[in-house]
Amino acid sequence: MRRRMLKWIAGSFALGGAYALGQTWLAPSRLDAADVPNLQETLEKGLYARLPEHFDFIERIVLLVQLDRISLKLVYSTFQWALRFEKGRRFYYFEAAMKKRAGDLGVAL
Repeated sequence: MRRRMLKWIAGSFALGGAYALGQTWLAPSRLDAADVPNLQETLEKGLYARLPEHFDFIERIVLLVQLDRISLKLVYSTFQWALRFEKGRRFYYFEAAMKKRAGDLGVAL
């Protein structure tokens, strides 16, 4: 009888613990707005924008994405490509590539 009671208690703790841990580990965590950087911040920080012309170009890109003139996928893929280059030159590669790719779509930058 005592052994059966100990097994029941141990099983209860194990199930309760698994349930409690499963609530935080198995369920996807909720993303708050503070956790997800916006496109403009991502481009400015990742491309090491420093000059006013850099910030103006990034603002134009963000505006074109918001107006659905260019896709977010196009911008992010170009951004990922530009990240392969050294920090000081990333923006210039991104700018040239965006002008080329947007020009192919008929959008002038």
